[in-house]
Amino acid sequence: MYILDEILRKLVAFRTVDGDEPAMHQALDYIATFVAQRGMHVERFDLDGVESLVATSRPGHKTPKVMLAAHLDVVPGPDELFELREINGKYYGRGVLDMKCAIAAYLQTIDELENVADYDFGLMITTDEEQGGTSVKKIIEEGYVPSVCILPDGGDDWQIQTHSKGFLYLKITSTGVPAHGSRPWLGRSALQPLLAIAHDIQVLFPNMSPETNTCNIGVLEAGEAPNQVPSSGTMLIDVRVINEADRQHILAATQEICAKHDGVAMDIIVDGTTTEFRLDDPYIRPFADIITDVTGVKVTGARTLGSNDARFFAAIQTPCISFYPHGGGHHGPTEWLDKQAFIQMKKVISRYMEQIAKL
Repeated sequence: MYILDEILRKLVAFRTVDGDEPAMHQALDYIATFVAQRGMHVERFDLDGVESLVATSRPGHKTPKVMLAAHLDVVPGPDELFELREINGKYYGRGVLDMKCAIAAYLQTIDELENVADYDFGLMITTDEEQGGTSVKKIIEEGYVPSVCILPDGGDDWQIQTHSKGFLYLKITSTGVPAHGSRPWLGRSALQPLLAIAHDIQVLFPNMSPETNTCNIGVLEAGEAPNQVPSSGTMLIDVRVINEADRQHILAATQEICAKHDGVAMDIIVDGTTTEFRLDDPYIRPFADIITDVTGVKVTGARTLGSNDARFFAAIQTPCISFYPHGGGHHGPTEWLDKQAFIQMKKVISRYMEQIAKL
Protein backbone atom coordinates (compact mmCIF):
# COMPACT_ATOMS: atom_id res chain seq x y z
CA MET A 1 0.00 0.00 0.00
CA TYR A 2 1.35 3.38 -0.99
CA ILE A 3 1.67 6.26 1.45
CA LEU A 4 -0.23 9.38 0.41
CA ASP A 5 2.60 11.88 0.78
CA GLU A 6 4.99 9.63 -1.16
CA ILE A 7 2.69 9.83 -4.16
CA LEU A 8 2.42 13.61 -3.81
CA ARG A 9 6.21 13.91 -3.55
CA LYS A 10 6.62 11.93 -6.76
CA LEU A 11 4.03 14.02 -8.61
CA VAL A 12 5.47 17.37 -7.50
CA ALA A 13 8.91 16.30 -8.73
CA PHE A 14 7.65 16.05 -12.30
CA ARG A 15 8.24 19.51 -13.81
CA THR A 16 4.93 19.53 -15.69
CA VAL A 17 4.94 23.13 -16.89
CA ASP A 18 3.66 24.20 -20.28
CA GLY A 19 6.21 23.30 -22.94
CA ASP A 20 7.99 20.56 -20.99
CA GLU A 21 6.46 17.71 -22.97
CA PRO A 22 8.95 15.05 -21.74
CA ALA A 23 7.98 15.80 -18.12
CA MET A 24 4.28 15.61 -19.00
CA HIS A 25 4.84 12.28 -20.77
CA GLN A 26 6.84 10.83 -17.87
CA ALA A 27 4.23 11.88 -15.33
CA LEU A 28 1.44 10.35 -17.40
CA ASP A 29 3.53 7.17 -17.75
CA TYR A 30 3.81 7.02 -13.96
CA ILE A 31 0.05 7.44 -13.48
CA ALA A 32 -0.85 5.02 -16.29
CA THR A 33 1.45 2.32 -14.91
CA PHE A 34 0.20 2.85 -11.36
CA VAL A 35 -3.48 2.38 -12.22
CA ALA A 36 -2.92 -0.37 -14.82
CA GLN A 37 -1.09 -2.43 -12.21
CA ARG A 38 -4.22 -2.18 -10.07
CA GLY A 39 -6.54 -3.45 -12.79
CA MET A 40 -7.68 -0.30 -14.58
CA HIS A 41 -7.90 -0.04 -18.37
CA VAL A 42 -5.96 2.91 -19.76
CA GLU A 43 -6.47 4.88 -22.96
CA ARG A 44 -3.85 7.48 -23.89
CA PHE A 45 -4.60 10.52 -26.04
CA ASP A 46 -2.49 12.89 -28.08
CA LEU A 47 -4.89 15.64 -29.09
CA ASP A 48 -3.20 18.29 -31.24
CA GLY A 49 0.09 17.57 -29.52
CA VAL A 50 -1.36 17.64 -25.98
CA GLU A 51 -1.22 14.37 -24.05
CA SER A 52 -3.84 13.09 -21.63
CA LEU A 53 -5.26 9.79 -20.39
CA VAL A 54 -8.46 8.16 -19.26
CA ALA A 55 -8.52 4.98 -17.19
CA THR A 56 -11.69 3.07 -16.42
CA SER A 57 -12.58 0.21 -14.08
CA ARG A 58 -14.02 -1.77 -17.00
CA PRO A 59 -12.56 -1.99 -20.53
CA GLY A 60 -14.12 0.36 -23.07
CA HIS A 61 -16.55 1.79 -20.51
CA LYS A 62 -17.08 5.45 -21.46
CA THR A 63 -20.00 6.33 -19.17
CA PRO A 64 -18.80 5.59 -15.63
CA LYS A 65 -20.85 6.63 -12.63
CA VAL A 66 -17.98 8.68 -11.15
CA MET A 67 -15.12 10.36 -13.02
CA LEU A 68 -12.08 11.41 -10.97
CA ALA A 69 -10.66 14.31 -12.99
CA ALA A 70 -7.60 16.51 -12.60
CA HIS A 71 -5.02 18.42 -14.61
CA LEU A 72 -1.35 17.59 -14.30
CA ASP A 73 0.09 20.85 -15.66
CA VAL A 74 1.29 23.62 -13.34
CA VAL A 75 2.49 27.19 -13.78
CA PRO A 76 6.27 27.76 -14.08
CA GLY A 77 8.50 28.19 -11.07
CA PRO A 78 12.11 27.85 -9.88
CA ASP A 79 13.63 24.41 -9.40
CA GLU A 80 13.22 24.39 -5.63
CA LEU A 81 9.43 24.48 -5.95
CA PHE A 82 9.48 21.06 -7.61
CA GLU A 83 10.59 19.39 -4.38
CA LEU A 84 7.92 18.68 -1.78
CA ARG A 85 8.66 20.25 1.60
CA GLU A 86 6.82 19.69 4.89
CA ILE A 87 6.98 22.51 7.43
CA ASN A 88 4.80 22.80 10.55
CA GLY A 89 2.05 20.53 9.28
CA LYS A 90 1.92 22.03 5.79
CA TYR A 91 3.19 20.80 2.45
CA TYR A 92 4.86 23.31 0.12
CA GLY A 93 5.66 22.96 -3.56
CA ARG A 94 4.42 23.78 -7.04
CA GLY A 95 1.03 22.17 -7.59
CA VAL A 96 0.51 20.80 -4.07
CA LEU A 97 -2.91 22.46 -4.04
CA ASP A 98 -3.51 23.17 -7.73
CA MET A 99 -3.92 20.29 -8.28
CA LYS A 100 -1.53 17.41 -7.71
CA CYS A 101 -3.02 16.72 -4.28
CA ALA A 102 -6.15 15.56 -6.09
CA ILE A 103 -4.22 13.14 -8.30
CA ALA A 104 -2.37 11.77 -5.27
CA ALA A 105 -5.67 11.27 -3.41
CA TYR A 106 -7.13 9.48 -6.43
CA LEU A 107 -4.15 7.15 -6.77
CA GLN A 108 -4.16 6.33 -3.05
CA THR A 109 -7.90 5.63 -3.22
CA ILE A 110 -7.43 3.32 -6.21
CA ASP A 111 -4.52 1.58 -4.48
CA GLU A 112 -6.74 0.74 -1.51
CA LEU A 113 -9.59 -0.78 -3.54
CA GLU A 114 -9.63 -4.57 -3.22
CA ASN A 115 -10.97 -4.97 -6.75
CA VAL A 116 -11.44 -1.97 -9.08
CA ALA A 117 -13.96 -4.00 -11.14
CA ASP A 118 -16.33 -3.79 -8.19
CA TYR A 119 -16.63 -0.03 -8.80
CA ASP A 120 -18.07 1.99 -11.66
CA PHE A 121 -15.58 4.84 -12.12
CA GLY A 122 -12.93 6.41 -14.28
CA LEU A 123 -9.83 8.59 -13.99
CA MET A 124 -9.22 11.51 -16.37
CA ILE A 125 -5.86 13.32 -16.35
CA THR A 126 -5.15 16.22 -18.73
CA THR A 127 -2.16 18.52 -19.23
CA ASP A 128 -3.40 21.83 -20.65
CA GLU A 129 -5.80 23.41 -18.15
CA GLU A 130 -3.46 26.21 -17.04
CA GLN A 131 -3.27 27.40 -20.66
CA GLY A 132 -7.06 27.38 -21.03
CA GLY A 133 -6.88 24.20 -23.08
CA THR A 134 -9.72 22.06 -24.32
CA SER A 135 -8.51 18.49 -23.74
CA VAL A 136 -11.45 17.72 -21.44
CA LYS A 137 -13.88 18.94 -24.10
CA LYS A 138 -12.21 16.74 -26.73
CA ILE A 139 -12.25 13.69 -24.44
CA ILE A 140 -15.95 14.25 -23.78
CA GLU A 141 -16.45 14.40 -27.55
CA GLU A 142 -14.75 10.99 -27.70
CA GLY A 143 -17.75 9.71 -25.73
CA TYR A 144 -16.49 9.86 -22.12
CA VAL A 145 -19.55 11.18 -20.27
CA PRO A 146 -19.82 10.31 -16.55
CA SER A 147 -22.83 10.68 -14.28
CA VAL A 148 -20.80 12.93 -11.97
CA CYS A 149 -17.29 14.37 -12.04
CA ILE A 150 -15.05 15.11 -9.06
CA LEU A 151 -12.67 17.97 -9.89
CA PRO A 152 -10.94 19.55 -6.84
CA ASP A 153 -9.93 22.78 -8.60
CA GLY A 154 -12.05 25.59 -7.13
CA GLY A 155 -13.95 26.59 -4.00
CA ASP A 156 -11.65 27.29 -1.03
CA ASP A 157 -11.55 25.44 2.29
CA TRP A 158 -13.94 22.61 1.36
CA GLN A 159 -16.63 24.83 -0.12
CA ILE A 160 -18.02 23.21 -3.27
CA GLN A 161 -18.14 25.51 -6.27
CA THR A 162 -21.73 26.39 -7.13
CA HIS A 163 -20.96 29.25 -9.53
CA SER A 164 -17.92 30.36 -11.49
CA LYS A 165 -17.42 33.30 -13.78
CA GLY A 166 -17.08 32.72 -17.48
CA PHE A 167 -14.20 34.26 -19.39
CA LEU A 168 -13.01 35.55 -22.73
CA TYR A 169 -9.38 35.79 -23.79
CA LEU A 170 -9.32 38.34 -26.60
CA LYS A 171 -6.51 39.18 -29.00
CA ILE A 172 -6.75 42.55 -30.74
CA THR A 173 -4.25 43.24 -33.51
CA SER A 174 -3.54 46.52 -35.24
CA THR A 175 -1.77 47.20 -38.52
CA GLY A 176 -0.35 50.62 -39.38
CA VAL A 177 2.04 52.28 -41.81
CA PRO A 178 5.64 52.77 -40.64
CA ALA A 179 7.44 56.11 -40.86
CA HIS A 180 10.29 57.96 -39.21
CA GLY A 181 9.49 59.13 -35.70
CA SER A 182 10.22 62.72 -36.67
CA ARG A 183 7.58 62.55 -39.42
CA PRO A 184 4.62 60.74 -37.87
CA TRP A 185 2.19 62.35 -40.36
CA LEU A 186 3.77 60.22 -43.10
CA GLY A 187 2.69 57.00 -41.38
CA ARG A 188 -0.19 55.57 -39.36
CA SER A 189 0.57 54.33 -35.88
CA ALA A 190 -0.64 50.84 -35.01
CA LEU A 191 -0.38 51.77 -31.32
CA GLN A 192 -2.78 54.71 -31.20
CA PRO A 193 -5.94 52.72 -32.01
CA LEU A 194 -4.98 50.11 -29.40
CA LEU A 195 -4.70 52.81 -26.74
CA ALA A 196 -8.09 54.21 -27.73
CA ILE A 197 -9.65 50.75 -27.76
CA ALA A 198 -8.17 49.94 -24.35
CA HIS A 199 -9.76 53.08 -22.91
CA ASP A 200 -13.17 52.42 -24.46
CA ILE A 201 -13.22 48.78 -23.35
CA GLN A 202 -12.36 49.66 -19.78
CA VAL A 203 -15.35 52.02 -19.69
CA LEU A 204 -17.51 48.88 -19.98
CA PHE A 205 -16.24 47.73 -16.55
CA PRO A 206 -16.87 50.43 -13.94
CA ASN A 207 -16.22 49.75 -10.26
CA MET A 208 -14.81 46.24 -10.70
CA SER A 209 -15.20 43.86 -7.77
CA PRO A 210 -15.63 40.12 -7.07
CA GLU A 211 -19.36 40.51 -7.81
CA THR A 212 -18.99 42.25 -11.19
CA ASN A 213 -17.67 41.59 -14.66
CA THR A 214 -13.97 42.38 -14.87
CA CYS A 215 -11.37 43.21 -17.49
CA ASN A 216 -7.58 42.98 -17.38
CA ILE A 217 -5.37 44.20 -20.22
CA GLY A 218 -2.47 41.84 -19.70
CA VAL A 219 -0.34 42.51 -22.77
CA LEU A 220 0.11 45.59 -24.98
CA GLU A 221 2.91 45.46 -27.52
CA ALA A 222 3.74 47.69 -30.49
CA GLY A 223 6.75 49.06 -32.30
CA GLU A 224 10.42 48.25 -32.42
CA ALA A 225 12.18 51.59 -31.88
CA PRO A 226 11.32 54.97 -30.34
CA ASN A 227 12.09 56.80 -33.58
CA GLN A 228 9.77 54.69 -35.74
CA VAL A 229 5.99 54.85 -36.13
CA PRO A 230 4.76 51.36 -35.10
CA SER A 231 3.55 49.29 -38.04
CA SER A 232 1.94 46.54 -35.94
CA GLY A 233 0.64 46.01 -32.45
CA THR A 234 -1.10 43.43 -30.25
CA MET A 235 -3.25 43.64 -27.14
CA LEU A 236 -4.35 40.64 -25.04
CA ILE A 237 -7.35 41.02 -22.75
CA ASP A 238 -8.79 38.78 -20.02
CA VAL A 239 -12.53 39.36 -19.50
CA ARG A 240 -14.49 37.64 -16.71
CA VAL A 241 -18.29 37.62 -16.80
CA ILE A 242 -20.91 36.74 -14.20
CA ASN A 243 -23.49 35.41 -16.66
CA GLU A 244 -23.88 34.47 -20.30
CA ALA A 245 -26.07 37.47 -21.18
CA ASP A 246 -23.30 39.83 -20.09
CA ARG A 247 -20.81 37.82 -22.14
CA GLN A 248 -22.77 38.42 -25.32
CA HIS A 249 -23.21 42.12 -24.53
CA ILE A 250 -19.52 42.66 -23.78
CA LEU A 251 -18.42 40.72 -26.83
CA ALA A 252 -20.73 42.72 -29.13
CA ALA A 253 -19.64 46.02 -27.56
CA THR A 254 -15.97 45.16 -27.95
CA GLN A 255 -16.45 44.21 -31.59
CA GLU A 256 -18.21 47.53 -32.17
CA ILE A 257 -15.36 49.46 -30.52
CA CYS A 258 -12.76 47.70 -32.66
CA ALA A 259 -14.76 48.29 -35.86
CA LYS A 260 -14.33 52.06 -35.42
CA HIS A 261 -10.62 51.79 -36.24
CA ASP A 262 -8.93 50.98 -39.53
CA GLY A 263 -6.50 48.07 -39.59
CA VAL A 264 -7.82 46.49 -36.38
CA ALA A 265 -9.01 42.88 -35.95
CA MET A 266 -10.27 41.01 -32.90
CA ASP A 267 -10.02 37.25 -32.29
CA ILE A 268 -11.37 35.12 -29.45
CA ILE A 269 -8.47 33.00 -28.18
CA VAL A 270 -10.36 31.11 -25.46
CA ASP A 271 -14.05 31.24 -24.60
CA GLY A 272 -15.16 29.72 -21.29
CA THR A 273 -18.76 29.56 -20.13
CA THR A 274 -20.03 30.35 -16.66
CA THR A 275 -20.98 27.36 -14.52
CA GLU A 276 -23.89 26.74 -12.16
CA PHE A 277 -24.16 23.67 -9.91
CA ARG A 278 -26.69 22.99 -7.16
CA LEU A 279 -25.76 21.71 -3.71
CA ASP A 280 -29.01 19.76 -3.63
CA ASP A 281 -28.06 17.80 -6.75
CA PRO A 282 -28.42 14.09 -5.88
CA TYR A 283 -24.76 13.49 -6.77
CA ILE A 284 -23.36 16.61 -5.06
CA ARG A 285 -25.34 16.51 -1.80
CA PRO A 286 -23.79 13.21 -0.60
CA PHE A 287 -20.29 14.58 -1.21
CA ALA A 288 -21.09 17.74 0.77
CA ASP A 289 -22.45 15.63 3.64
CA ILE A 290 -19.30 13.49 3.69
CA ILE A 291 -17.13 16.63 3.80
CA THR A 292 -19.06 17.83 6.85
CA ASP A 293 -18.83 14.43 8.54
CA VAL A 294 -15.07 14.12 7.94
CA THR A 295 -13.97 17.73 8.49
CA GLY A 296 -16.74 19.39 10.49
CA VAL A 297 -17.06 22.09 7.82
CA LYS A 298 -20.60 23.01 6.79
CA VAL A 299 -20.74 23.24 3.01
CA THR A 300 -22.73 26.28 1.89
CA GLY A 301 -21.31 26.64 -1.63
CA ALA A 302 -18.84 29.03 -3.20
CA ARG A 303 -18.79 31.57 -6.01
CA THR A 304 -15.36 31.42 -7.61
CA LEU A 305 -13.67 34.17 -9.61
CA GLY A 306 -11.57 31.93 -11.81
CA SER A 307 -12.54 29.16 -14.18
CA ASN A 308 -11.62 25.51 -14.55
CA ASP A 309 -12.45 22.40 -16.56
CA ALA A 310 -15.83 22.13 -14.81
CA ARG A 311 -17.18 24.34 -17.61
CA PHE A 312 -16.93 21.45 -20.05
CA PHE A 313 -19.00 19.18 -17.81
CA ALA A 314 -21.53 21.95 -17.20
CA ALA A 315 -21.99 22.20 -20.97
CA ILE A 316 -23.23 18.58 -21.06
CA GLN A 317 -25.30 18.90 -17.85
CA THR A 318 -22.97 16.63 -15.86
CA PRO A 319 -22.78 17.74 -12.21
CA CYS A 320 -19.24 18.59 -11.20
CA ILE A 321 -17.88 18.63 -7.64
CA SER A 322 -15.14 21.25 -7.50
CA PHE A 323 -13.50 22.29 -4.23
CA TYR A 324 -10.14 22.75 -2.53
CA PRO A 325 -9.04 21.32 0.81
CA HIS A 326 -7.48 23.75 3.29
CA GLY A 327 -4.53 25.41 1.57
CA GLY A 328 -3.52 28.54 -0.30
CA GLY A 329 -1.01 30.44 -2.39
CA HIS A 330 -2.13 29.03 -5.74
CA HIS A 331 0.45 29.74 -8.46
CA GLY A 332 2.70 31.57 -5.99
CA PRO A 333 6.09 30.80 -4.42
CA THR A 334 4.48 29.69 -1.13
CA GLU A 335 1.71 27.44 -2.46
CA TRP A 336 0.74 25.19 0.44
CA LEU A 337 -1.55 22.36 1.49
CA ASP A 338 -2.54 21.50 5.04
CA LYS A 339 -1.34 17.97 5.81
CA GLN A 340 -4.38 17.00 7.85
CA ALA A 341 -6.69 18.35 5.16
CA PHE A 342 -4.83 16.25 2.59
CA ILE A 343 -5.55 13.11 4.62
CA GLN A 344 -9.18 14.20 5.02
CA MET A 345 -9.48 14.81 1.28
CA LYS A 346 -8.52 11.23 0.54
CA LYS A 347 -11.02 9.98 3.15
CA VAL A 348 -13.82 12.05 1.61
CA ILE A 349 -13.11 10.71 -1.88
CA SER A 350 -12.84 7.12 -0.65
CA ARG A 351 -16.13 7.30 1.22
CA TYR A 352 -17.88 8.86 -1.76
CA MET A 353 -16.59 6.08 -3.98
CA GLU A 354 -17.99 3.48 -1.56
CA GLN A 355 -21.35 5.22 -1.48
CA ILE A 356 -21.80 6.16 -5.15
CA ALA A 357 -19.44 4.12 -7.35
CA LYS A 358 -19.56 0.67 -5.75
CA LEU A 359 -21.57 -1.84 -7.76
